[in-house]
Amino acid sequence: MPDGQQVEVEDHEEIMERVAAIDVAKASGMVCTRVPHPAKAGRRITRVWQVASTTSQILELAGAAGRRGH
Repeated sequence: MPDGQQVEVEDHEEIMERVAAIDVAKASGMVCTRVPHPAKAGRRITRVWQVASTTSQILELAGAAGRRGH
């Protein structure tokens, strides 16, 4: 899975520890994940990247999430 763009997130009320979203359009899609920061307690890492909206790319994302247990 690509590293994507990493963004520092301001302090906000936490509702869910880990979240992910996929916005798929005709030719491409955007993926966003938000997970706990490994070194900064109470902080999160948001990662955003673009993928092709082909069946194989979407299945690859699903397989990667399954391997990571998310």
